[in-house]
Amino acid sequence: MSKKGLLGLLLLALGAVVIGSVTALPQQQPVSDFDIDLPDLGIWEKERMDGGYYTIVDEDNNVLDKTAREVHLDDEFIAANNRHYRVERIKGDTAYARLIMENALADTAPKSAPALLPVQGNNTANNLIAMYHTHSAESYVPTDGTESIPGNGGIYKVGEQLAAKLKEKGIEVAYDKTPHEPHDADAYRRSRRTAVELMKKTPAAIIDIHRDGVPDPDFYYSNVSGEDVTKVRLVVGRQNQNMQANLDFAKEIKAQLDQYYPGLVHGIFMAKGNYNQDLSPRSILIEVGTHTNKRELAEKGAVLFADAIPTVLGISPTEKTPVGALETDKGDRGSLVWLIVIFLIGAGLFLLLSTGSLRGSLDKLKQFSSREWSDVMGSSRGGPAAKTALNKPEDDQQDE
Repeated sequence: MSKKGLLGLLLLALGAVVIGSVTALPQQQPVSDFDIDLPDLGIWEKERMDGGYYTIVDEDNNVLDKTAREVHLDDEFIAANNRHYRVERIKGDTAYARLIMENALADTAPKSAPALLPVQGNNTANNLIAMYHTHSAESYVPTDGTESIPGNGGIYKVGEQLAAKLKEKGIEVAYDKTPHEPHDADAYRRSRRTAVELMKKTPAAIIDIHRDGVPDPDFYYSNVSGEDVTKVRLVVGRQNQNMQANLDFAKEIKAQLDQYYPGLVHGIFMAKGNYNQDLSPRSILIEVGTHTNKRELAEKGAVLFADAIPTVLGISPTEKTPVGALETDKGDRGSLVWLIVIFLIGAGLFLLLSTGSLRGSLDKLKQFSSREWSDVMGSSRGGPAAKTALNKPEDDQQDE
């Protein structure tokens, strides 16, 4: 190959290296940067332990929601009909909320058209969902016989069904079953260590699986697509830097499930507290039914819930293949475009160097099959250089 041909190849290689470094994907925040002990963690992330619960009503005293979670001023929730409310007053077990938006999901469209390729084998981090239980004793009375089983709550069975469905869809699951009893103010401190360990695997999303403590089993009951299930509530912590990203994630999940299984999602509750959701911009807490529901119904609800996760994240290689892609996919496409651009630039520089003038470059481009160009591309297209090597006697090739 001529010196000019070699220079052209070097220019192409240099361009690829430069573009590769410029378009490198943003990395997950290093796990070492996470604070294991947060001063305020556990102060606000509390639930009623006295058997009571809060009823949230609107200005006309119409019941909007019920929850055993501690309700605070400025907590917000998006109801099943997508109406967005904010709590403005609390008196005893009643919280009074005001409507602040008619349709909180107006700008959140479900993904539907199949467009993605299957996840690549070397991109497993983005094909991974992490799961754990902060309140690992939570159970379902009709099935488990009690509302709490330390170290082995019925909630694990619900998590297992969710994990199994995700795996069935080709999604990898990191499911940590570490118990975090007792069910007290420090539970989220203990589960934080579990969540941090899971984040070392760089999952696409991390899910903390719970159930509610509202006494009425009908409050979470639903019949979806002819099947009896419990509803699923999504909870987003208001006091962390990822609040908006996690809320957007929750909205996308609800929009997807509203399309797949109307009536499955009870709503999205934006609660005062962190809930360890500072660890990831795709962190969500879910409540699958309540303690007075049959666990089997909660398991069925979790299985239906699983359908939305890979679709929303853009990582499903089977069944409901999503139209949206992770930013990693966008980055890959961007890199490909830039590599094409740099190839064209390199080819142009090669022609310019080999001819010494713009006119000469244009003449070379018109001919396209010139010897200089064949020196660069010949080996991969069976050009002169390749043919010369192929026509050499076997002994000569071995000597080389």
